[in-house]
Amino acid sequence: MKFTIVATATLAFAISAFAAPTWSNCLAQSEAESIVNRYISILTHSDIQAANVTAQALLADDYEEISDSILSLEGQPLGGITFQGKQNYINGVLNAPPVAGVNTIEILVAGCNKILWYWNCTGIGTGKYEIKGFNLLALESKNMIEKVFLEFNSIAWGLDTGYTVTPPADASATR
Repeated sequence: MKFTIVATATLAFAISAFAAPTWSNCLAQSEAESIVNRYISILTHSDIQAANVTAQALLADDYEEISDSILSLEGQPLGGITFQGKQNYINGVLNAPPVAGVNTIEILVAGCNKILWYWNCTGIGTGKYEIKGFNLLALESKNMIEKVFLEFNSIAWGLDTGYTVTPPADASATR
């Protein structure tokens, strides 16, 4: 009887050890926060040279950004890529005005190599409307950002920057 209990316990431990995921290579919360803060420094780029150095170190060469929010503001077809390649992204962001008023609401580690960043932005255009959004940052093995999925309240962004929005005649039908 003792042998059966010990053998069963040993077998259960061995099975759970093989089935358990290896968390030793997963992103820590402090690493996720550091990555997001460096990413923010690129967007806000008060010092373009420093932001470029940060971007070169943080973004993978095959970096991609995908955002229907941005594409809709640009009048582009939805479902495409907004930036393809690290240098294209760096050139686009650092040659644009800095994004002001970026605030982190929450940063979550998603799985082992993704970060979910929930943010708001109060410094766009007139700043009349608060803009909230999510970035899902997918990292490669060296904790460099390889792909970003970005969605935000593009209507608020548009209104803050001079777009006009005309609701349908029966706006209640959109709820």
